[in-house]
Amino acid sequence: MEMYEQLSLIEDETVRDRELSNILEAVLFSFGRAVEVSELAKACDCDPGTVRKQLGRLMQRYEAEDRGLCIKELCGKYRMCTKSRYYPNLLNVLKIERKPVLTEVVMETLAIIAFKNPVTKAEIERIRGVKSDHAVNRLIEYGLVEETGRLNAPGRPALFAPTDEFYRRFDVSGKDGLPVPGPEIQAEIDEEVRAELKSFDEDTQKAETDGTEVGV
Repeated sequence: MEMYEQLSLIEDETVRDRELSNILEAVLFSFGRAVEVSELAKACDCDPGTVRKQLGRLMQRYEAEDRGLCIKELCGKYRMCTKSRYYPNLLNVLKIERKPVLTEVVMETLAIIAFKNPVTKAEIERIRGVKSDHAVNRLIEYGLVEETGRLNAPGRPALFAPTDEFYRRFDVSGKDGLPVPGPEIQAEIDEEVRAELKSFDEDTQKAETDGTEVGV
């Protein structure tokens, strides 16, 4: 949308619209995390549809005025963020040590979790062919990955998925916003999934026979 169109939308706001935008801005700023639409609707005492409409207008205003802050949609939730180009300035003031660069091993593990989420550690290790405890723990430490539940299978292995922080840092709105793999890579992924399912079925059958548990 052109700049003048964005400004025109802002000018068309009613007093009530501006008040709702102010409330949303205050809540997003105060929470410091991604906020559910239902939470925002409760804060504004209005319906979710109205909240989404006002969030759209507020996001347009931020973009039109080219502020240092922006509002991002992350997996259906909304969060107020600092624009990435100002990170170095924040680090200069706060004197915070820069986080270590993600190694190739950690990035590989993160990619698997991002594209296949939710995924167990055993599945990650089957794809990578090596133990992945260290990489997964590092990603959890960095706040990029979290445990989201347990697989309903013998052993109840933990399931891992990307966090809102992952989507914020990589500027992706959600799983659907991830790059689409090419035909060759997709074929490899499909083959890996089939191999994993076959292996898991074999492990499950063996566990039932031996009376042991399958999991991580």
